[in-house]
Amino acid sequence: MISRPHGNRAGQSSRTGAVGWLSLSGMATATISMDDALLARIQDAGGKNLSEWIAAACRSKLLIDAARAAREWERTHADEAAAARTQDAVRVLESEAEREIVEHAEQAAHTRGGVGTEPGIVDYLAAYGHVRAQLEQAEQRLREQLGGGH
Repeated sequence: MISRPHGNRAGQSSRTGAVGWLSLSGMATATISMDDALLARIQDAGGKNLSEWIAAACRSKLLIDAARAAREWERTHADEAAAARTQDAVRVLESEAEREIVEHAEQAAHTRGGVGTEPGIVDYLAAYGHVRAQLEQAEQRLREQLGGGH
């Protein structure tokens, strides 16, 4: 709810918004005050529902603060941050390799026996060999790049 008082001492008007958030555990209410120019900017930015706009702005502020804290931690703990990024990259690579093996085995079974044919151990072994060869090639390229681009 937005209400406009009759004015303040300087003869200017201000707006006060009562903003409420309803959750399963209850309801919290806060009263905010803002000048006309700020409210107009919020509404121009698509903030027709002031309560939703403020909630989104708060989430954005919290995410920005968390990103800054993470960046500062990485700056002050460079070795630990590098190790964590490496572990994350390994997990992603392992997941992608597993997905690639399954897809390759399913494609081989489909090619061999038609639609609906389930992959057998031979399909999985061939897929594993294919993915392993791709990983070895990628590892070699990475070593070359890290070694000075030779």
